[in-house]
Amino acid sequence: MAKQEDQFAPQAAFLVTTAGDFVNFNATTLARFYQPVVGPTAFSLFYALHSQLLERPTLADRRLQAVLIRQMNAGAEQITHALHRLEAVGLVRTFAGNDEQGDFYVYQLQPTLSPAAFIEDDLLSVLLLEAVGSAAFAHLAKWARHYELTSRPQLREVSHRFLDEFHVAAESVITAPAPIKEARQQFSVETARPSLAASDFDWPTLFQLLANQPLVKKDLDAHRQLIEVEHQLYGIDVPTMKDLILKAVNLADNHFDAAKFKRVVAAAYRQTGSSTGTNQPGKKDQGLTAKDQQLLKSVTGYAPADFLQGLKEQTGGFVTASERHILTHLLADVKLSPEVINVLSWYVIAELDNDLLKANFVDAIANSWVKAGVHDGASALLQLKNFNQQRAAGQSKGRPRQRKNYRGRPQIEEQMPEWTKASQAERTKKASQAEVQEVQALLAKRKQK
Repeated sequence: MAKQEDQFAPQAAFLVTTAGDFVNFNATTLARFYQPVVGPTAFSLFYALHSQLLERPTLADRRLQAVLIRQMNAGAEQITHALHRLEAVGLVRTFAGNDEQGDFYVYQLQPTLSPAAFIEDDLLSVLLLEAVGSAAFAHLAKWARHYELTSRPQLREVSHRFLDEFHVAAESVITAPAPIKEARQQFSVETARPSLAASDFDWPTLFQLLANQPLVKKDLDAHRQLIEVEHQLYGIDVPTMKDLILKAVNLADNHFDAAKFKRVVAAAYRQTGSSTGTNQPGKKDQGLTAKDQQLLKSVTGYAPADFLQGLKEQTGGFVTASERHILTHLLADVKLSPEVINVLSWYVIAELDNDLLKANFVDAIANSWVKAGVHDGASALLQLKNFNQQRAAGQSKGRPRQRKNYRGRPQIEEQMPEWTKASQAERTKKASQAEVQEVQALLAKRKQK
């Protein structure tokens, strides 16, 4: 079966459905909060999918994905990347199937989060802040509260509860009536997305350092994922994290301000990076050469943002906002370990001599590594060695050489003409008198024709 994650296949069929709570979708939220994060192509793809919705669709209603390519006026690679972005931010869930008519995909559109929920989301809010900047982010946060009271008076809720106003038979609550059971069976229960993998952050020590500080401690638990994401991305140690958290405390009520914390971390690490990384001892030899072991030491113990910043400084460049998005995606969504991400950055920037990490190329490599079971720096290096060996073996065969890179595209190597293989002495050797006369005779004969 064709794999949607590899390439958007024009010949495969598709259907578009919606989640049960899609009634909560808000177009303004999509434009204001999601579009800066996913980009214009993914934004257009969402509405292209939305335009393909049918009432009560069946498999007989499916159409070829070439329809979407024509509608988008974009290439398969662009649509693939756009679809991945929509999936990553939770706007689309993709399901694959196969029957006698071939491969097909079902794209289930998801509702947008509320503006408040979007800002509370640790990953989405960080990406939005990076995309629009502090001033625009603050404006969006203010817009999200445009119907709330501008002041904060002391209020006491006096709302009536459900059973204060309505009476429901107890037996109907314990045993649902048949029509309700039948209706419930028509709805599928959707599984939640996996949460961010636990990090190695030393939480007990952090709590100890903050024990006597003016801070509402339950706020740390409420924003644990945000703190762990920033730790993994920038390699922030516990003492530094304590200082950053205290800078994000609201002095009026001692509550932790998540939005301010994101701005504090972004300002501290956007250009300089941290200095907390330390080289760790090399791992056991797993088929790696001494040079590989040295490289493994250099990628171990550094946060991905720090390591990439170091690579860029060697070439006079800098880490762009899109590259920080890519690192966050590899950590939070793909769940690669920091040292695996560092090997990937080294391969793309240093080994292949690229100026930037590009999302499509990085995703292709990461996808192949996940399939191969890469879990640490050593296995990532071994995967690179295996790839290079297979490529070299393909080039050594006698048939016309054609290889595939991580993008899956064939790379054709042109055969050089024979004269380029001559030595410098042969190319600069002067012609003899007889050879000169022979050439002159040929030229004279051509003029006579």
